Amino acid sequence: MKSVQIDQLADDFSHVRVVETPVPEPGPGQVRVRMRLSPVNPSDLNFIRGDYLRALERLIWNRSQDVLCDDPARKRPSPRPPYALGGEGVGIVDACGPGVPEAALAGKRVAVIAGPPMGSWQEYTVVAAQSVLPVPISISDELAAMFVINPLSACAMVHEVLAVRPDTWLLQSAAGSALAKMVIRMSKVTGFRTINLIRSEAHRPALEALGAETVINTESLDLRDEVARITGGRGVDYAMDCVGGEVAAQMLQCLTLGGHMVVFGTLGNTPITLPSRDMMMPATRLSGYFAGSWLALQPPASIPGILGKVGQLAAKGVFDTPVDAVYPLTQVHEALAASQERGRLGKVMLKIGS
Repeated sequence: MKSVQIDQLADDFSHVRVVETPVPEPGPGQVRVRMRLSPVNPSDLNFIRGDYLRALERLIWNRSQDVLCDDPARKRPSPRPPYALGGEGVGIVDACGPGVPEAALAGKRVAVIAGPPMGSWQEYTVVAAQSVLPVPISISDELAAMFVINPLSACAMVHEVLAVRPDTWLLQSAAGSALAKMVIRMSKVTGFRTINLIRSEAHRPALEALGAETVINTESLDLRDEVARITGGRGVDYAMDCVGGEVAAQMLQCLTLGGHMVVFGTLGNTPITLPSRDMMMPATRLSGYFAGSWLALQPPASIPGILGKVGQLAAKGVFDTPVDAVYPLTQVHEALAASQERGRLGKVMLKIGS
């Protein structure tokens, strides 16, 4: 079968290759999925560059350890190349391993949570049975392929991490991203208001069409002045940042008394620098969110309810995401390049099978 893999980390795509590998067999508690479609997400680029491994090296439980792990109990070792890329997608369950009732999943179209070392950018992938979610016929392959990472994260951060209340302000960076647009749609269902940050005017029409209350171009306007004007000098209750650096620092300074900001990305690739008293005096909070770690902290019994909430919002069109381009698996380099184009309005997808 064809599989998109890397054999070593790099800052470019020179080590991303389409290789022929044997079709994997599912083990106990696993299913094999014949993949149809998979998106290119920023997290996929992190696995190519090694951003996650470099971050894991700094965690206290990985000090002086040869094997880097995602958890202090050291039960989840982080993969190292060579490995297959791709964090999510949609496909058909074509084989079940021991302990998985075939009647429940065999032949079903499912949304897949994958990721290295056994990613979704290959004709077949093997994952734990709990990492697939049957999707109804009313949901398209395009939406099903993107059903997990962004929708789950948007729902978790808004409703679980921040616990956003109606009639409050939420400030978010990278407002042109697919996840930020989901948050805007969620605001219409839940009743909170959004202030949306962009760096390119190309994003403004789409955001205003979604009903974004306020759009600020940080290339031409002072963020803190604008937030003070919009909120009558009070500041915002919540913020979500995936950029980092100076943008994140200014967003923190826009929080009101007791405000809460969550960081979930590093698009700017620079650290946040902020005078300590700028958080001390207003008693604000800064939280981190990483989907895998957040899920690992949730009681297993709560996961179906969380996914159910995602499904309910999906049925209302909250997570609908435009697709800019679809590339065959063999053109993965073109897909990766397209995913990084500034001003892109929709997702880039890889078509794997039918």
